[in-house]
Amino acid sequence: MSRRSSRASVSDGEFFTDCKAAYVEVVKDVRKDITSKSLLLQALQESGRNPSERVLKKYWNSSTDGISFDDFVDICRKEHVTSDDEMMKAFRKIDTNGDGYLSLDELFKIMTSKGEKMTRQEVREIIDEVDENGDGKLDYKERKFYYEQFCNMNRATADQLRQRNRKRLERVEKGDRRSKKVESFSDSKRGDVASMGSQISVKSNSSQRTGMSGSRRSLLSIGEQKNPYSTPVPAQRKTLSRSLLSEDDMPRPSPRSNKKGVKHVPASKLGHLTEEPKNKRDWTKTTSKGCFFIDEDDGLMTHTYRLNLNERSKVWITVQPSIPQSMIIGDTTPIDTMLLVTKKKPDSEGRSVVGFTEKRDGKGKYGVMCELKAGSYNLLPFTTGCHLKARRSDSSKETPLVRKDRDGKTSITKAFRKALEEIFELSDLDGNGTLSRDEFTWFTLRTSGDKVTDDEWAVVEDTVELENNEITKKGFVKLNEMEADDVDDDISDLWVTLNSMGYNKDLFIDEACPYKLDVYTESCDDAEVALTCTGIETINNDMIIETVMEQDEGVKIKGSVYMYTYANDTRSTVVLSNRSNNSVNVTMDCTSSKNCQISQDNEEYTVTLDPHEKQIAHHLMPLDETLDWTPRCVEAVTK
Repeated sequence: MSRRSSRASVSDGEFFTDCKAAYVEVVKDVRKDITSKSLLLQALQESGRNPSERVLKKYWNSSTDGISFDDFVDICRKEHVTSDDEMMKAFRKIDTNGDGYLSLDELFKIMTSKGEKMTRQEVREIIDEVDENGDGKLDYKERKFYYEQFCNMNRATADQLRQRNRKRLERVEKGDRRSKKVESFSDSKRGDVASMGSQISVKSNSSQRTGMSGSRRSLLSIGEQKNPYSTPVPAQRKTLSRSLLSEDDMPRPSPRSNKKGVKHVPASKLGHLTEEPKNKRDWTKTTSKGCFFIDEDDGLMTHTYRLNLNERSKVWITVQPSIPQSMIIGDTTPIDTMLLVTKKKPDSEGRSVVGFTEKRDGKGKYGVMCELKAGSYNLLPFTTGCHLKARRSDSSKETPLVRKDRDGKTSITKAFRKALEEIFELSDLDGNGTLSRDEFTWFTLRTSGDKVTDDEWAVVEDTVELENNEITKKGFVKLNEMEADDVDDDISDLWVTLNSMGYNKDLFIDEACPYKLDVYTESCDDAEVALTCTGIETINNDMIIETVMEQDEGVKIKGSVYMYTYANDTRSTVVLSNRSNNSVNVTMDCTSSKNCQISQDNEEYTVTLDPHEKQIAHHLMPLDETLDWTPRCVEAVTK
């Protein structure tokens, strides 16, 4: 169901002014471009719109370099200002437990994770402002609050925002006109000024600068700042003072250069996984599918899983790519698909990881054997990003997705239908040939950022024939055919879906990697194993860091900066740890490595570490698995 443009109830002149005011609020100058998706989101929010992730992806994708002011105006014409119904829909989504109330915790969670983050006290003040009965909750079941409070608050906030932005724009334009007059006057008097020498100087008055504060916090945000036109003075960045550092803390080359490196055997010589149970056919097997995705904002993402055991058992877990041969790097190196097994809560020593895949066979399958107590565990797949990388360029010509017959009826092309069928297979995590509501929700979360509501699922039930209350492949394609028929000539929404699932303009998957996950448990008469997909999340680097630091004692590079290295036959991972109270930069030079593919964009780069921060510096893997590979790195702490 595509989004269509709606006309605002303002004149074209007012509309243009509002767009310009919102744009200037974020970018400062209409002659400059919006340079990131986050800035586009802020500008649209300043204009009274609340775009979903899918809407943003429609206008900002991996090939977008910038959006001009004219482009922004066109976007605002297509995407209408947030309506009361849309606000109520969003309001209900925040109510995670479905009790009809918004608690402080629920409101705090949503308003401290999106856009310009708010403090808990600011959220508390929002609730206090409209909480009539003093129970600390917002109630949307009461008709009075629905219409008179929530919607009026939304409209009032949007109106206040537009008025504030217009006033700021007026001040900016007046300042520009004044500056031009001064420049003109100065040009005409240039000779006089020059003759006066040092008697005349130009001073700037910071207290008179026009305010250009950040984006609107939230549509639920109410109240104004004490001075809505003042410019907050940014905090000055702390500098490293020589008087605060010891001699050891000063930059100098690392004592650990790894000049010789560590030579690894070709991964192509790897055989079967030695830990794999010989009698695994007698073990209970549970299978699921999943996928790694490249996200422009969040980096590498993956499906995550929960494993529940009702009694102690040995568990053998394998994960391997389930992709066509055409996606194998150089026809020899499969995209790495690894996995971490973690507890729901850390132990007394702060450890969460109970096992991770270290070994793999020659076909790309990784495995790990664990002895697990009864309880619940997280299974966190991960990939290094050495071989699964964001595309650097895309085809200039898009593959046709729709076509029209002689009667003007829209239908999808064979190529698009094939891609939709592949996406269906990716989304069918349990492999039963149909999509459950949960599986359809994972698909919509990935492509639009929204969960499937009861009303939306009811539309699905009324639209396509279901099998055991699940969507068939035919029904899934039909839903997308209906969307294609509804978009007229604007197919940008269709491309958002394809791009989100890793497809390029040639309808080839190059920014995603599907995988297969198998869990084997020793046979027990009354053993119960439940493997559940819990969502699509950013790869958990903290858990990877924990595994590396558990395996290596670490080497002091300089001062309070330490390096930890983990290496096996197919992967080398380096972690940096800054134990000091100051930020430091560490240069990493891996140019002397042989036959290696690095997870960074370049083999020579700089890592910035905040005080007491731990960070993955890089992963290295063999570029060609039929040959020897030698990872090498030279490190140095700099200012």
